[in-house]
Amino acid sequence: MSKGYTLSLLTAVFAINQLDRQILGITLEAIGQEFDLSDTKLGILSGLAFAVVFGAFGLPIARLAARGNRRNIISLSLIAWSGLTAATAGAQNFTHLALARIGVGIGEAGGVAPAHSMITDLYPPEKRTSAMATFVSGGNIGILLAFLIGGIVGQEFGWRWAFVVAGVPGILLAFLLRFTVREPERDISVKAGEQNRSLFIATSRAIFDDPGLRCALFAISLTGVVTFGALAWTPTFAIRALGLSQAQAGIFLALSVGIGGGLGTWFSGRVADRLGTSDPRWRLGIAVAGLLAAKPFILGFLLLESRPPALGCLVVATLFAGIFWAPTFVFLHSRIPSHMRPMATAIFIFAFNLVGVGMGPTVVGLASDTIFSGFGSRSLGVSLAVIQAVGVAGAWFYWKAMRTIS
Repeated sequence: MSKGYTLSLLTAVFAINQLDRQILGITLEAIGQEFDLSDTKLGILSGLAFAVVFGAFGLPIARLAARGNRRNIISLSLIAWSGLTAATAGAQNFTHLALARIGVGIGEAGGVAPAHSMITDLYPPEKRTSAMATFVSGGNIGILLAFLIGGIVGQEFGWRWAFVVAGVPGILLAFLLRFTVREPERDISVKAGEQNRSLFIATSRAIFDDPGLRCALFAISLTGVVTFGALAWTPTFAIRALGLSQAQAGIFLALSVGIGGGLGTWFSGRVADRLGTSDPRWRLGIAVAGLLAAKPFILGFLLLESRPPALGCLVVATLFAGIFWAPTFVFLHSRIPSHMRPMATAIFIFAFNLVGVGMGPTVVGLASDTIFSGFGSRSLGVSLAVIQAVGVAGAWFYWKAMRTIS
């Protein structure tokens, strides 16, 4: 099969990855009402319960991907997390929900790092940002599907059926990937003496010895706090503060975050590759520009009380919000030996999820329940607005990393 076909299927895998992860966000309000859960517990459910196992299992799976068949790893992982997403429908209490999300996190740990490694082996350096941006745009497709399925199916048939509908496509895609895609050839050469060293230790040392990669790791970790805090709580905020129904919130967010964000991410990869031919710093600098450009519009969405301008601000903000992902991993892969790339990707994703998923939704929910509870229905909006400062710090670290590019 052509590399374009392989990239298309990997993009679809990432779409299912995000569908099964983000379906919780649009159903949080309904789940919270059924089980009488506070925002703090809902934040733990959508953040910490998922993040710890996702990051922890990502490292050993990345070690396996460095030598094993990456296609098979992705296929098996996809079956696991999709099945557990569907199984979430049977939860009867908070503990059941938490265990199901932990299982989804373990499964999803085997999806992204091996896919990144395959894409890097499929495409030459001058086309990798575009290819990676195409892959990342699958995340926006997944978010679109999550909001549509969670909003429409969730409102019409209940949140449990939304999880069933979200879980089935991944199982079918896993078989398609396994039996129609070939494992790409790769350079598995290892420097003398490195066979006997821990791949994790060697890769970590390579990252922290490089000032640019060190700053990029801090940058994506801090950016993750804002990204996952917003993905988890924006639907609930739109329902509580702006008066949208679950279906209305799902459809609007599907169109804005799913389509608008996907187009912005895809187009940014082309812009980065084109500008990067004359000045390589732009391949990472576009992440700085995108993150900073999004901030005033995000604040407008969260703080304006009138619904039309608030929703308009969100549409603009989503065009820039996901630009950082593809440039980050292209920058990482350009400075790491090929046999370390799956582990390096896993380390970055571990930090992104442990800090971003682990802290973002949980901190926002806790702040909404405590510090900003006096703001009533807008307590979530104020909490989300305050953590934008963390995103600005992330942009500063991206700028520091960009300055290390010759």
